[in-house]
Parts: sequence; C-alpha cells; structure tokens
Amino acid sequence: MITLMKDFISLGFYACSRVFQGANPDNEAVLVYHSISDMKPRDDLYKINIQTQLFARHLEFISKAKITNLILTFDDGFENFFSNAFRAILRYNIKTVLFISTDFIEGKFSFDHLFGNNCGLKPLSWQQVKEIADSGIEIGSHAISHRNLTSMDIKGAHREISESKKIIEDKIGRAVKYFAYPYGSRAAFDDRLKQMAMAAGYKKAYVNIMGFNRRDSDQYALRRIRIYADDIMPRFKMKIAGAYNWIDRINNFRKQKSNA
Repeated sequence: MITLMKDFISLGFYACSRVFQGANPDNEAVLVYHSISDMKPRDDLYKINIQTQLFARHLEFISKAKITNLILTFDDGFENFFSNAFRAILRYNIKTVLFISTDFIEGKFSFDHLFGNNCGLKPLSWQQVKEIADSGIEIGSHAISHRNLTSMDIKGAHREISESKKIIEDKIGRAVKYFAYPYGSRAAFDDRLKQMAMAAGYKKAYVNIMGFNRRDSDQYALRRIRIYADDIMPRFKMKIAGAYNWIDRINNFRKQKSNA
C-alpha cells in the first residue's frame, strides 16, 4: 500500500514537472546498483539485486533515450558485475563507477546477511577489478570493511577512507578519485568524514540520498538515486526523471521535526 502511494505521488511529479533529467543539462542523475543476477526474489531480502533481463532493459532505455548526464554506480564489488553487467556497459558506453570494499574483495567478510544462504554471491577478484579499470570504468573506494564510519573513532575512520584508496591504487595501477560512504544515509556521513575524504585526495564522494547533482552541489555529499529489484520500467523511467527525489526530503523533514 505504501509503495503504491509513493508511485501515485511520484507519477504526479513526473506528469506535472517540466524539470526532467534530460531537459536540464545541469541535472546529473547518479544511479546506484548493487548486485546483477538471476537469484530468486525471495532470497533478495532488501531488494537490491536486479534481474539480468531487467538490467538489460535499463541500459537499453538509457541508450535509446540518449541520456548523457547520467552515471551508473555499483556498490560493494560483487563478482556478478563482471559476469552480468561489465561488457554490456562497455557496449553501450555509459559512464560507470564501481565502488569496492577492499576487505570484501579479499574475502575477509561477506554480505550473506543481505541475501539467502545459497545465493552464491562472491566478490570480484583483484584481477577482475584491474581488467575493469583497464577498460576505462572508474574504480572507487567503498572503504575497507563497509562499516558505518560515523560510529568509528577518528583514527579508524581515517584508515577506512585513506588506506582503502591506497590499496586499490596499488592493485590497479591507477588513481582512485571517488569515494562512496558505506550505507550512505544521512546517519552514515558527516562534515568530519567529508573533510577526511577531501584530505585523502578524493575528488568526489557519494551518498545514497535521492536527488540530482548540479554544478553547485557539495562534491563530498553527491546524491544518488537508489535502484531496487522491483523498479520495473515505468518506475525506472520516473526515477531517472527525478520523480522520486521527494521521498528523502520528506523523510529528512520528519526526522528534523521529531528531533526538534
């Protein structure tokens, strides 16, 4: 019921607004994906796995609509990016950033808590990460251990941000310019972390708050549009047009009001 209500309100924004993503060159839409595979929907507890056929339709639409002010991002570093998304993205020539957590790539932790026990979602290997980087796709850091950095002390957060950059650069032989805060909600980053990302040498840092980015946006709190398993084509088209950007503004207003 809540999802239908959100769709209905967003449809109104989509129909009435003249500020569509492709109509304003100053609006940049950054989409955030996680896993691309054909796992069973019942195993996808948080709806962050996109079925391969649906993802193919997403790419086809972006290409045919000639949407240029758009970036695809992928968080965590699942192996299925290499097997199910990598070559299709190259074929369509869509700007993409892959954010990896270095300890996940090295097998030091898993994301099994997000999925069922038998999904078989493995991390990319460093060899695959380097091949992806060599193809022209940007590799960004998603910290070391994917912990909420605001819950860590200064030393621990600094290590997560700066050392992950160095680890990736040593492995791929290229500069790492972008960072994505683990979780990316308003509770997962703050001014202290933004300053750390800047000091570490990142050019930009991304959150998971819905919205467009513009030339005057905070470069260390750039917004991303979350893509979920049930984002069928009509909803996907409305999302990249900005029709769902209101949701996080409402949520933030509610939190501010409750804390007042």
